[in-house]
Formats: sequence, C-alpha cells, structure tokens
Amino acid sequence: MKRFLSPLRRGVLALAVVLGAGVAVSAPKQDAINLRIARQQYNLVMTSDEVTGQDFQVTRTKDGLRGRTYLGVVDVKFKDGEVKGSLGPAAVNLKVKRDGDTLEAEGGFGGRPATVKLTKDELKIYIRDCTYRLKAREPGRSYAGRRSCDSVTVPESEVWLPDEFLAASPEEKAALLLLAL
Repeated sequence: MKRFLSPLRRGVLALAVVLGAGVAVSAPKQDAINLRIARQQYNLVMTSDEVTGQDFQVTRTKDGLRGRTYLGVVDVKFKDGEVKGSLGPAAVNLKVKRDGDTLEAEGGFGGRPATVKLTKDELKIYIRDCTYRLKAREPGRSYAGRRSCDSVTVPESEVWLPDEFLAASPEEKAALLLLAL
C-alpha cells in the first residue's frame, strides 16, 4: 500500500503547482496595460520611457510616440488637444479634449475613423469597424464588456490600466488605447 501513496502524493503536488501557476499567470501585471480581447491576452508593459509587448515596441517622448506595432510603424506628435502623425502609410489626426474626469478623442487614426471616451465608469472606443463598450469593474482602472464585432460565444473583453497610463497626458492615453486595441 505504501508504494501507491508516493505516486498519488506526487500527482497531487504536481496538480497543485499547475493550478497555482495558472492563477499567477492570469493575475494582471501591475505595470502593464492588460488586454483580454476575443480569447487572446496581451500585456503591454509600460515604463516612463517605453511601452513594449509582443509585436509592440513604442518609445515615449514628452511630445509623442514613436516605434513599431503590429499595425505598422507609428510616429505621432502630441500638441495641446491634438495627436498628429502617421501609422504605417496612413495619417493620424485626432482631436482630444478633457472635461473633468472625461477624456474624449475623435478623428482619423491610421486612415480610419476612431473615437475614444474614457471616464471612471466607462470606456467606449470605436476603431477598425468595431465598438468596445466596457463598463468599469474597478473605477478608472479596470473595464470589461462586449465588442460589437464579436459573436455571442466570445467572452467579454477586458482592459486593465496601470498607474503609468493613468499619469499620462490625455493625448497619449487616447493614442495608446487606439494602438493597443
């Protein structure tokens, strides 16, 4: 009987390690923009100098963003209430305004129409023929909800925002959200 208990203990221990690692992997990274979109998860690690992730290497400067994403080469400049530049071969021309705790942006992004509305209670984004309507789970930090371009069987989209993002300018916030999604 004793020789059967040893493999059982090892099996239970291995299962506990696997389950524990799964919980650790699924917890949001504290220094990253965490995205769960259409059964895929992305983490964009954000520091004071750059935003990096898989297929996403963007340098942050005081007046813009420059780098490479899965959408192409990005080079945008921030002016008071504007984001202008290019994304791949297409233009970026966003008007950004802030009214209290509400951030709103509207215009062209990568040659396509785009809008952003970010409040403590809601994140609403239209980009590439898809509307994200996400409600706050943790006001101002975590949002979840449906995309208009998903079928019913696709799980909710989730966005978690780090402190570095919350400290960014309204122009940079709008540009980063549109690049990330």
